[in-house]
Amino acid sequence: MCNKCSKIHRNLKVKKIVINIINLYFYRMFKKISFFKIFFSIFISLFFINNSLIACDTTPTLTVSNVIDNGDGTFYMDISACIGSGGSADGFDLYFNNDINILGTTVTEVTAPATGNTATVSVSNGIWLATYNDFDPVTNSPYFENGGWGLDCIDFGIIVDENPEGATLCSVGINEDCLGFTQNDVFITCGIIPGPCLPNYSITDNGSIDSDVFPAGQNCNFAPFNDEIIELTVTCDGNFNFTLTQDAGFWAGESWLTVASACCSGPIEQVMSFFEGTLTIDTYLTEGVYYVIVDIYSDGFQPGDYILDVNSSADLSLVTTSEAGSNLLTCEDEIVLNVNDPANNEIGTWSVISGFGVFSDPSSPTTLVTSLGNGENIFQWEIFTECTNSTDEVIIEVANNISFDIPNTVYCLDDIPLNVIGGNNNGEWSVEPNLNVQIDNISANNTFASVTAYGTYIFSYTICGEEFSTTVNVESSAPILSSISNTYSCLESFSLNAVIEGDPGYWEGEGPFLTNIDNPISLNPTITVNGYGTYLFTYYGCGTNSSIEINMTGIEPSTNGPEDIYCLEPFELNATVDGDPGYWSFSGPGNAIFNDQELLNPIVTVDEYGTYEFIYNGCGESSEPIYVNSLAIEPQIISPTENLNIYCELESQLEAIVLGDPGYWDYQGPGNAIFSNPTSTSTNVIVNQYGEYTFTYYGCGTNSETAIINFEPVQPEILAEQITSCALSTNLEAIIDNGQNIEWFINNSPTGTNASFTNSTSVNTELIVSDYGTYEIGLNGCGNTTLLEIQFEPTPPHIIAPNFQNCILTASLIAYTDDPSQGGPWEQIYGEPGVIFTDQTSNFTDITVPNFGLYSFAYPACDTVSIINIGFECPLVFSNVITPNDDGNNEQFIIKNLNPEIYTESIFTVYNRWGVIVYNTTGYGISGEWWNGKTTYNNTQVTDGVYYYVLEVFNNVTKEREKYTGDLNIFMSNSSSSNENLKMMNLNNE
Repeated sequence: MCNKCSKIHRNLKVKKIVINIINLYFYRMFKKISFFKIFFSIFISLFFINNSLIACDTTPTLTVSNVIDNGDGTFYMDISACIGSGGSADGFDLYFNNDINILGTTVTEVTAPATGNTATVSVSNGIWLATYNDFDPVTNSPYFENGGWGLDCIDFGIIVDENPEGATLCSVGINEDCLGFTQNDVFITCGIIPGPCLPNYSITDNGSIDSDVFPAGQNCNFAPFNDEIIELTVTCDGNFNFTLTQDAGFWAGESWLTVASACCSGPIEQVMSFFEGTLTIDTYLTEGVYYVIVDIYSDGFQPGDYILDVNSSADLSLVTTSEAGSNLLTCEDEIVLNVNDPANNEIGTWSVISGFGVFSDPSSPTTLVTSLGNGENIFQWEIFTECTNSTDEVIIEVANNISFDIPNTVYCLDDIPLNVIGGNNNGEWSVEPNLNVQIDNISANNTFASVTAYGTYIFSYTICGEEFSTTVNVESSAPILSSISNTYSCLESFSLNAVIEGDPGYWEGEGPFLTNIDNPISLNPTITVNGYGTYLFTYYGCGTNSSIEINMTGIEPSTNGPEDIYCLEPFELNATVDGDPGYWSFSGPGNAIFNDQELLNPIVTVDEYGTYEFIYNGCGESSEPIYVNSLAIEPQIISPTENLNIYCELESQLEAIVLGDPGYWDYQGPGNAIFSNPTSTSTNVIVNQYGEYTFTYYGCGTNSETAIINFEPVQPEILAEQITSCALSTNLEAIIDNGQNIEWFINNSPTGTNASFTNSTSVNTELIVSDYGTYEIGLNGCGNTTLLEIQFEPTPPHIIAPNFQNCILTASLIAYTDDPSQGGPWEQIYGEPGVIFTDQTSNFTDITVPNFGLYSFAYPACDTVSIINIGFECPLVFSNVITPNDDGNNEQFIIKNLNPEIYTESIFTVYNRWGVIVYNTTGYGISGEWWNGKTTYNNTQVTDGVYYYVLEVFNNVTKEREKYTGDLNIFMSNSSSSNENLKMMNLNNE
């Protein structure tokens, strides 16, 4: 509970080493000299007192006692927690090292004996905890308890959830300043709870035990170290010597020797020593069981080996076996007894166990016993010594006072018990008269006599020449008859009961009808009679008879059944009768059929409508009549539930419900109707022509309302794609109600072609033609015909590509087509040969042309061809100046990239600054002619200046007209400045 510095830990560790060295050295040096032993003890004590490093009590204790079973699965125990000189800082806890949990405690707070400080007590999660809240870990004070060297014990009680015997109880937080001495992280104090006290060894009177206590563990609270328990059985009082000798180790360890009256409790005498190798106890013990506790300190140097010798001063030699002789019978009041003699060191004596007698010499093996009591007398002969004895008994039976235990009267020839008190089976029985009687054993004190005739008998018992007699009357006794009731009904069986003392007999019965007794000689027979009336039953037994009267009466049955039934349906009748069941009778307009006319709950079916009367006859009576009305009820047609229109079919389902007595179907209509089962409530009907039909169901003595079904034809419908591209087949579907009895046909087709259906009678079929064109098909169904035209046409592929490629010689071509084969291959049909295709058979390809110009490409698919024109050229380049001065430089207005393969129908017009046309021509540049600055009309040279031009061309690739305009500077001079300006303008234009 308290954190201490490592310095204390190191000092305490050094302390332990120093103590062990000093202890070993001095003990070996002086162990045989008592003076030096005293000196050594004083030295060690002073060493502990004056050395601050080792001033620490390392033996705090947890002592458990008074373990009590509470009877509910929990256990109580007293705890004594001794803090130790190491003190306790902020409190301490208690816990078990196994699964045992602490449930409660007898205190809410504990007070330190030395400091008077109080800690709060709580129990949580199976742990007992005392918390002192005033401790400050910074200043390391104040302590809950500073340690009182044995005066610091705190007592309280706890309750746990299991038997704690043999378990270990531990605590953290007591003696915690001794942490360094332990060389552990925390100072833990543990105590073993004494388990069930079981001896390790046993001795009777004398013996020796050679063992060691090292593995024994602590068992007894008054034995502080490992201890062993020896059970001593004392059979004879005496002086006992107990000698404990330590027979191993470098020197004798601290030892304790205890003699106790109980296992681990009730010490009688105890000795201890720190260094003596032998301990002795001399004490007087009486007969009984005692316990010797051997307690020796043991460690690596002192293993705890010992020899325990137990010696008794008592004389334990065997005694002569007493022999009192055989049991005797006498008719006198005295007798001589002669038994075996005791040995020289033994004493013999007589005593009376029961009865009466006076011994002439109670200590003599041969003695006269007078004044014997009548009957049984028991005497004991005992031979004994100081520690043991032997006894034997003899029975003397005095037969001069005999008495009987015999009844004066017996009944019904029962056996007569013959019992005599006294005599010891030495007399003899007799009887008068001796006819019709037999004694089982005439020589036994206790026997019986069997008689076969009623009368008076005299029984005598003769012993010692004297006869004792008694009279017994054997008489008859009237049987007692009974029954559960004197009145029964419905010929039910019943029981009779006869109670008789003995000599059982038989039953007879008489009455108006025959009686049946299942066992006439039984005391409890079962009786049945064959008719109603009064009967008399008589039982003969025990020399007489008794009678009982029984009345057998009838009871009217009770019945129930339905009041109304419908459609001749079967129904159930119910009768209740206590017994003697009978039968049903009836009357009515028709016949009634029973599944079993004698059943209490028969099923009945009548064959005519009307009212019937039913009566049940049983138990000698007839029931009140039951009236059942058999009624008719109109059937109901449930399918169809209302007037029904059926299209394109001549068949329908009919269903009716009727409670019973089913009948048949009938119809009216324009044609014939055939029922799949005309007598079933559920049937299929087929008519042979369209029209309105009425249907009626007859049953349960009447007929239903009619159901109307109108069978109508319907125009079929064809579902198909009317234009099929790039294919010579198409799927057809007939839309018709029943989808049956249809037929596809070709009504018209192009000349020279063929057409067919994959299945001409199926709702779903495929039309296959031999060539493109328009085909007319027909569908017959449901009494009607439908026609439809379907056009098969080829569809050219759709080519996606640029019309003009600006200054590059490559392009991508994509052809989209419905042709399942995807068509192809690509073909160059115009332009300079040498075009390269990346994949000429694919509908997607890249091309590279050898030179600029106009190219045409074709892609075949779906029995047709699509063509694309692509112009490969750079854009037109226009100069903005010319110098038509005949110097051979820039004489003409030349338009670069005006390729005649791409451009056609060019028109070129030049305007002066006043908007007047000075030059106009067609086919400009395409024909190879370029403007040289002269007018169109008179072919004269224009003057220097700025002019405006317009060029209109037709792009043969895009098939579109294009228009270009701009300013044009004309310089006629040859001056250097003009040339420089021209160069600059041309550079700017470029």
